[in-house]
Amino acid sequence: MISIPISFLLASVFLGLGVLVFSRKVLPMRTRCLFLALFCVMSLEAVLVGLRFAFANYSFLPLQRVLPVWIAPLVFLSFTSLTVSPARLGKWFLVNGVISVGLSVALFFPVPFIGYIDAVIAASFSVYSVALIRLWSQGRDVFSQSPIELGALLSKFLLAAIAVMIATLIIDGLIAILFAQNRPDAAALAISFASLFFLIAAVTLIAASTKWKPGRSKTPESYATDEGKSRALVDEARTLLKDRGFAKDPQLSLTRLARRLSVPERDLSQAVNRILGMNVSQFVNSIRLEEAAERLKVSDEPVSSILEEVGFLTRSNFYREFQNQYGEAPGTYRKKVQSELSRSARSSS
Repeated sequence: MISIPISFLLASVFLGLGVLVFSRKVLPMRTRCLFLALFCVMSLEAVLVGLRFAFANYSFLPLQRVLPVWIAPLVFLSFTSLTVSPARLGKWFLVNGVISVGLSVALFFPVPFIGYIDAVIAASFSVYSVALIRLWSQGRDVFSQSPIELGALLSKFLLAAIAVMIATLIIDGLIAILFAQNRPDAAALAISFASLFFLIAAVTLIAASTKWKPGRSKTPESYATDEGKSRALVDEARTLLKDRGFAKDPQLSLTRLARRLSVPERDLSQAVNRILGMNVSQFVNSIRLEEAAERLKVSDEPVSSILEEVGFLTRSNFYREFQNQYGEAPGTYRKKVQSELSRSARSSS
């Protein structure tokens, strides 16, 4: 039967994809691990499908039915890990883990309804397809945890993942109908062609991935000797930190910021020091403090809330840095500035 070689070949290709993505060190480790886990689960699912329909081995049927409700969440988490901070990803991981466990348990409920299991799996894929479409609709800049140059490529891969998930929904629906009509041979043939489709899609993805080559980084000397290039890099970093809110991530590091800008750490450090006379940490904190000062000026929001929202982890560090930059404590600064704004408003009226 055609499903034997294709299913196991598909499993091998999925493993290859997992290894390929994991080897891409330009991506964060958490992302690489999630994609590796995703492709390992998909590989195992392909093996179990082959055992079931090629060898009539139903020993692993419960596991084969459970794995699909973990695939969709893993796809979502893998791409989401490139859009949110590690702290926020932990919350997403917990939520989606609970959902997956809940759906896994729900599959074993004694529901007297033919197609119940297929309906649960279809519901999972449908919900996560919508979530991924919403993610994709935000554009390439949503991938804030990856190098800027990867934005367009990741957006294309995300769109491909959405297309595959929707195709899976359609194919699984067709197979469920064939089984309901007591046509197991036709269902097995459909599974064979579905495996062939996914095999072609996986090979295409591998081909697209291997064609991408990271751009050459600029030499360290370029920013040490060229003031124009240094200033342009600092402006680009400021835009990323301020306008795109990257500075609000409390886990931000020189490594992550440099990777996001697609330059070596040394280049970024030299450019900031040359143009601003400070290190990258001070540069990031100065932008956080500017945002905090603006909020203190126009709102009565608690200082404790403001310092967390702009990216500071501790109250003591925020107060010390604010005092150094503005010469007074946040509360004193707020009273003085709001008093000046009030007097100005009264005099103008």
